[in-house]
Amino acid sequence: MAAFTDGLWDAVVAGEIPDSAAALTLKDYVSPKNTSSLTQTVNASVENGTVFYTQVLSLVLNKPVAADITEVQNLAKGRLAIVVQDNNDNYFVLGHTRGAELTGGSIATGTALGDLNGYTLEFTGEEAIPAPFLDSTGANLTFTTTA
Repeated sequence: MAAFTDGLWDAVVAGEIPDSAAALTLKDYVSPKNTSSLTQTVNASVENGTVFYTQVLSLVLNKPVAADITEVQNLAKGRLAIVVQDNNDNYFVLGHTRGAELTGGSIATGTALGDLNGYTLEFTGEEAIPAPFLDSTGANLTFTTTA
């Protein structure tokens, strides 16, 4: 994830943000297989002639440690641009112009041995276009591992 700032991303061209000329270092949050999702909803008003897209990332993180409490508090402090990698190795930028915010979630310890012990975090963004693809083929995108 990258902290949202104006001018962080190049302009979207044909649904994609080209590889940035500036080097970007993003925090890498690894979600367990088959647990997280990105949903984009079209919101249209025929009466007003407006269309926008609500982008919701449901992110599951397993086995919390003490440092995660501070990390979640920091994520809740501002607007973020979030790079989401899907199962097809596509990268999407959630909140690429207006940012996304932590809007909900839960911390669960589970009851049975197979229950979730971790966080479910909900991030929401509202944009004029769906989350664009990010050209990740260049060498200017680096992910750093988090705890």
